[in-house]
Amino acid sequence: MTERTSIRRAWLPIAACVGIGANGLRLRARVRALPVIGPAGRPVHPSHRFLLAEGVHLDEAQRRAASAYARREGLTVLDLVPSTMAAHELLDLARMVDPEPYRAQRLAPGRGAYHALLVDQEVLDRSGLALVRPDRAELAAATATLKLHAPAATGLAILPGLAAAPAQGTAPVQGGKAQGSTTQGSAQSGEAAPRNGRDRIAVQFAALPWEPALPFLPLVRDLAVGAGATAAPAWALGAAVLSWLQPAVVGAGRIRVPATELLRSPLTRRQPMASFLASPLTAASAPRPGPPATDPAALAAKRHQYRADLAAGVDRFLEAPSAACPWCGGTDLSLALAGSDSVQAKPGVFRYDRCGDCGHVFQNPRLTLDGLEFYYRDVYSGLGAALIEELFRRNTDIYLTRARLDIPAPRRWLDVGGGFGHFCAAAREVWPTTSFDGLDIGESINLAGRRGWVDHVHQGRLPDLAGELSGRYDVVSMFHYLEHTRDPREELHAAARTLAPGGHLIIEVPNPQCPAGRWFGAYWPGWFVPQHQHLIPADNLVHALDEAGLKVLDVCFGEAHQGGDAPIALWGAWQRAAPSPAMPWQEVASPARARARRVLTGAAMGAAMPAAVAWDAASRRYMTGGRRSNAYRVLACLR
Repeated sequence: MTERTSIRRAWLPIAACVGIGANGLRLRARVRALPVIGPAGRPVHPSHRFLLAEGVHLDEAQRRAASAYARREGLTVLDLVPSTMAAHELLDLARMVDPEPYRAQRLAPGRGAYHALLVDQEVLDRSGLALVRPDRAELAAATATLKLHAPAATGLAILPGLAAAPAQGTAPVQGGKAQGSTTQGSAQSGEAAPRNGRDRIAVQFAALPWEPALPFLPLVRDLAVGAGATAAPAWALGAAVLSWLQPAVVGAGRIRVPATELLRSPLTRRQPMASFLASPLTAASAPRPGPPATDPAALAAKRHQYRADLAAGVDRFLEAPSAACPWCGGTDLSLALAGSDSVQAKPGVFRYDRCGDCGHVFQNPRLTLDGLEFYYRDVYSGLGAALIEELFRRNTDIYLTRARLDIPAPRRWLDVGGGFGHFCAAAREVWPTTSFDGLDIGESINLAGRRGWVDHVHQGRLPDLAGELSGRYDVVSMFHYLEHTRDPREELHAAARTLAPGGHLIIEVPNPQCPAGRWFGAYWPGWFVPQHQHLIPADNLVHALDEAGLKVLDVCFGEAHQGGDAPIALWGAWQRAAPSPAMPWQEVASPARARARRVLTGAAMGAAMPAAVAWDAASRRYMTGGRRSNAYRVLACLR
C-alpha cells in the first residue's frame, strides 16, 4: 500500500466517527420528540381496535391510556412505541420516522415501531385490512396502508411499560376490551425479552419498498471502517465503540435498551444482513427487497390478454391521419416528432405534427378509444399503480406551490384529472376549510374517495358531467390533464360551466416550446408518447380561454418548471433499449438473455445517472428563464 493510499484510507474511519456521532445526535432528537402517553381511567373507546405483533401484549391500563391519548389528540391511527426495545429496533425506528413533521406531512409514508397499533374501526374498514396474527413485517405494510387512509390523523407515541416481546407466539386483533389470553412466551409489561433480530431485514424491506438500498447503508459504513482499520486503527476502534454505544445515546432516556441487549447489539444488528447476503436471494424464505411482486396468476392472465390484443397488430389503434390542424384548421403541417412508448415500452411508433400557422402540436394520426385504453392500461392502474403512486407521493412541494393561489379562500374546489387525489390531499394544508372534489375517468379516483383524500368523487369525462356540476365550484384545476384529452377546447368550455361567477380556473400543461423537447427527443417527459394528444403553446391556450368566457390573470413559466428531465429521459432510454421481459406485453425468445441485457444496460445507465442529475441541476437556471420552462401555468377567472 502506497503512502497516498494509506492516507486516503485513514480518512474512512475518521469520517465514520464523525458521521456516527452526528447521526446519533440527530436520531436522539427524534426520539426526544416522541410524546409519552400518560395513564387514563376511562374505558377504551368502542371504536378502537388494537393490532398487535406476535408476542406483544397490552394490559387493560395500557389500552385505556392509548385510547384516551388517541381521542385527545384526534388520532385514528396510533403507533404504540415500546418503552423498552432491542437496539436494532430502536435505531430502525429513529432512522425511519421524524415525529415532529410526521403527522402534518399528509403524503409521508406510514412508518413506526411495528409492535402495536391502535386503529379506529372506521379507518380499518376503509383500508380493507384483515390482519389476525400479524408479524412485524405485516404490521409495517399495514402501517403504510393505514397512513394513506388517515393522512393527517396518524401519529406515534411511547407507551410506558410496553415492551417488545420475543418473536414467538401469536396475538389476535383485539377490540376495545381485553380479548383472549396472552400467548405463551409473550412479554408482559416491563422488561423486554431478548430478540435475535431475525425479522429485521424482512421488516426493513416491508417498511422501505421504494428505498431497498437503505438497509444496506450500515454495511457500507462498516466496510469503510474495516478498509481504513490498518491505516488508522485508533479511529477505527473509536468508530466501533461509538457504533456500539449509539443505541444508548439515541434512546434519550425515553426508550431503554436493556444492558444485555446493548452488549450483544453489535452482533444482533449485523447478523441479519450477513445471513441475508449469505442466503440465495431466490430462496422462498428469503425476504425480497423492493415493491411486492405481482401475483403470478394475475400476471399470466394479463399476458394472455396482451397476447390477444397484439395478435392483430397495433396499427388498428390509430385513426386516419388528419390533413388539418385540430386547433386552427391550418394545413401547413410538419413533423415535430416520431417516437415510441418509453414508459412501458409497448410497441408502436407515433407521429406528432406541428402546425405552421398556430404552432399547435398534436398526435397525427391520433389513438382510437381502444388504443387509448391499450396504452393507458397498467400505467395508472394494475401493474403500474404502485410505481405511479410512489412518484406522485414525492411531489408534495409541487402540489403546495400549485395550491398557493392569490385568491379568496375557496369553498369548493374540483380537481379534474385528479388521479389518486395526491394534490387534493396536500392542498388541504393550504386551504384547510375547502371542500376538495376529484374527477377522473379511472378507478383511482374512487380509491381517493375511500381514503378521504377527496370529499366527493366524480368518475367520467368533464364534458359529460359539466351539466350536473354547473356553477358549483370556486376553483377548477387541471394539472397536466389537458394534454391527455381528445378535444382540449371542449374541456375548457366544460370547465367554465362548472365555475361559480368569479370562480378561478388553473391549468398546467407541458410547454411545447421547451428546449428540452429538442434535446431529449421522444424521451422528454413532456411528450409522454403516446398518451399526450396535444401540446398547446401558451398564446393559443390564452386565446382559447378568452373564447370560453374566461379572463386570464397570469401566465407563469419558470415557477411551473419541474426538475428531472435528464434523469427521466435516461430512464426512458433504458426502458426502450432493454425492456423488462417480465412485462406481459413483451414477447422474448430468450428471457435469460433479455434479463442479462437489462441488467447490463441498467448498470451503464446507472453510471451515467449522476451526470444526468448534474445536468438537470446545472441547466435549471437557464430552463426557468423566459419561456423555456418545461411547463407553464395559467390562472384565469370566469367573467
